[in-house]
Amino acid sequence: MEALAGCGGGGGQTPLPPVEGRGVQHVIVSCQENRSFDHYFGFAPFIGDYGPPSGFTQPGHNNTRVVPYHLTTHSPADISHDWRSMHRQWNRGAMDGFYQIGGLHSLGYFLETDLPYYYSLFKDFTLCVNYFSSVLGPTLPNRLYLASGTSGGQTTNHVPPGSLDYPTILDLLDQHHVTWKVYHYGTTDIIGENLNQFQLFAKWKDEPRVTKFTTADYLRDLAAHTLPQVAFLIISAGYSEHPPTNVQLGMGMQQKLIEALQKSAYWPLSVYLLTYDEGGGYFDHVPPPQLDAYGAGIRVPTWVISPYAKPAHLETTLYEHSSILKFIETVFKLPTLASINHQFDTETPATGNEAAQGGVGPPAPPRDGLSSIGNLMECLTGV
Repeated sequence: MEALAGCGGGGGQTPLPPVEGRGVQHVIVSCQENRSFDHYFGFAPFIGDYGPPSGFTQPGHNNTRVVPYHLTTHSPADISHDWRSMHRQWNRGAMDGFYQIGGLHSLGYFLETDLPYYYSLFKDFTLCVNYFSSVLGPTLPNRLYLASGTSGGQTTNHVPPGSLDYPTILDLLDQHHVTWKVYHYGTTDIIGENLNQFQLFAKWKDEPRVTKFTTADYLRDLAAHTLPQVAFLIISAGYSEHPPTNVQLGMGMQQKLIEALQKSAYWPLSVYLLTYDEGGGYFDHVPPPQLDAYGAGIRVPTWVISPYAKPAHLETTLYEHSSILKFIETVFKLPTLASINHQFDTETPATGNEAAQGGVGPPAPPRDGLSSIGNLMECLTGV
């Protein structure tokens, strides 16, 4: 594993080449693992009406009720979060199956003392309070939505590397000459702990821009003024915040990556988007909207970090992972993936979020064509 090197914007650097005007010219996307919104921020002092209501409980055993509680560990247990488990937690919108499936750990939450850096972001930036994962299921289907606006009907983590062939955001970026790289912290071994959704696609499985760069390269690119217009940061090997790893390790990693951007000459031109792929089995009280036959999934924390972000702001627009694609498309004036993906039906049969029944179902079209979800521009001002 390559260690992070220091990066700053101090004296002695060659200034960036002149740019036309201001505004967003660089987008950095980092997706962490398996944390729900209420689990991280439901009891934050700034959260207002967007945390659990007073008296919120979950059904226990033998007609008992169980109350959420402040965790005494930064490394709570990994909880069942496959398609069937998450559908039972969701319970057709009742949101009352978390304890029944995940036990007491599923009702634990953190406070500012546990996540001080994340809580400190609120002073200057925007927290999305209505941002949902894409699928009531595990990591890879959700990360496929972050790559392509659809999972192609996949609802499990059993997706062989190089097995997919439909368009992703990388295709759009290349077609329109927008530069990009994928950076990794931890392994780049696709068989190991790598969470790189782009390597599931045949076109990108062995592409050097997808496989070869590390977060140390990201820091070097910041310092050398060679940062691409779009960057995806893939964090694994114990720093992705995936239970039962210590959440403070991942938070510390994110702090280094964000502060390096803030100290660089790119900061006035950038937006850093920090989200979580899915809820990991942890509780949330807000029923996800039914966008189509596959989701959305559990609400997850998402930060918009930028000099253009609305400070101390709770954004209520409906978002899911395809909103990040819509944001990139908007910034760089790209078409939607929905407009170029002609492999999938315009509508997917089934109702009640049950199209795949825990396996592989009929493909659904990319959600970046939906007007019902926002594109995150609502979180910015002065652009």
